[in-house]
Amino acid sequence: MAVMGHLFQIVLAIHIAAGAVSLLVFAVPLVTKKGGRTHRRVGWVYVAAAATVAVTGLLSCIPLLSNGNPFRWRTGIFLAYVSVLAGASAQFGVRALRTKGRVGPSRDAIDLVPPLLLVAGGVALAMLGSHRSIVLFVLFAALGVVLGAAQLRFWLTPPAHQRAWFLAHMTGMGTSCITTVTAFVVVNARRFGMRTFDLRLWAVPIAVLAIGLTLWRRYYARRLTGNDAPAGAAATSRPGDSSRIIS
Repeated sequence: MAVMGHLFQIVLAIHIAAGAVSLLVFAVPLVTKKGGRTHRRVGWVYVAAAATVAVTGLLSCIPLLSNGNPFRWRTGIFLAYVSVLAGASAQFGVRALRTKGRVGPSRDAIDLVPPLLLVAGGVALAMLGSHRSIVLFVLFAALGVVLGAAQLRFWLTPPAHQRAWFLAHMTGMGTSCITTVTAFVVVNARRFGMRTFDLRLWAVPIAVLAIGLTLWRRYYARRLTGNDAPAGAAATSRPGDSSRIIS
């Protein structure tokens, strides 16, 4: 038990260090030229840090899940789902970029398993939250199901237009960044005079940042389609316009 406790302390230290790195660099790819050297290099640093945070976050939930205390067990379930949500979002952003030449549906497990986990886990978390009357669990479950369903739709249907991958990349990485900022706020909850699982502490940052991501995505969607059509509409932009759009 002492050895396991020491190992989990190491995992927690790695988790905190990776979280600090992701928090420090996440804004750089957002504001630099898309596809440029800085965007790509710092972007990969963020992806590596985000992946480390997600994996160590899951491992850190093991002591909570193996504890007989019902509160700690429910906390472990929730935090494990948050880790899956964060990891799946970053993975979706990366895969959208790596498969930008895709012209048909994808049936690859690497693309379908993460959103399936989001949907299935979200349904289970919603049932738990409803049974225990925990609004926070239900809200995050709904968020995960919506994101998982959207990702499944992206992979199981042909791209709506030639730059659909870019909007998907933005959505995935933007969602991952939102979880990074939210995690920072939650970790410092006591400094704000709030409890760690205060609903406002989780919901407000996500709501504000999600609105910003939605507006940013719609801005690029209009430029990509050449009109005010939704992101899923057929492209009307000229092929030569892509270099000006992604900048």
